[in-house]
Amino acid sequence: MARRESVLFLFFVVLVLTAALPANAQSFRVQCPTTTITHPNVVTSTQGEPAYNGPTQFSAPTAGVPAGTTGDFVTPVPGTVNGAIKCQQISGGDGYMTEADGTQTFMFAFGPLSGLADVAAGRPSTQFPDVFNTPYPGCLSPTSCSTPLLRGDPAPTNGASSGASPWTFNPVTGPMFTWNGAVGLTPDIATLVSVTNLIEGPFPATTPPPRPPAVPLLPRIR
Repeated sequence: MARRESVLFLFFVVLVLTAALPANAQSFRVQCPTTTITHPNVVTSTQGEPAYNGPTQFSAPTAGVPAGTTGDFVTPVPGTVNGAIKCQQISGGDGYMTEADGTQTFMFAFGPLSGLADVAAGRPSTQFPDVFNTPYPGCLSPTSCSTPLLRGDPAPTNGASSGASPWTFNPVTGPMFTWNGAVGLTPDIATLVSVTNLIEGPFPATTPPPRPPAVPLLPRIR
């Protein structure tokens, strides 16, 4: 009986400690490659998608093709690749909504975080990598953010004040908000670590303790 009570007590303590943990969001890095194994050629928004000329043809698996790989997969024959790489960043969330009669309904929804200017203009918001990977011009770095995104953009930047007045600058014919890149883009961080000495056991009093390399702060999205 004493053992059962101890187990129940420990379970209760763990449950309380778990419930007390804060919920934190994570930073993330947005990715949109310019090439892949099945689309080896860089295609930009200026070039557009190549014209369809029949099904993509594939070569048999060959060791070392592409270079640096095991080669145990097929690769497209040059000149027969169809389509192009386009990317779309989305957000997702869930929760409960209460209807007019008091009924609660669980909802799960997505929202765009790239191609925002095209969304406002009623166009498809998937973008070529050269457009998708364009950082927001108003915030080029964590320390240089002269014109941050407004809540609800692109509508506020286009002059929206209410549902009855959705814009001052038409998002199709003369938008003020023209950026179609992805929200949250951050540059790659090059971190170099030099190991100059290895010591077994505790550090002598005359040896300074090791310190991790400095890592620049990145903006967090919560």
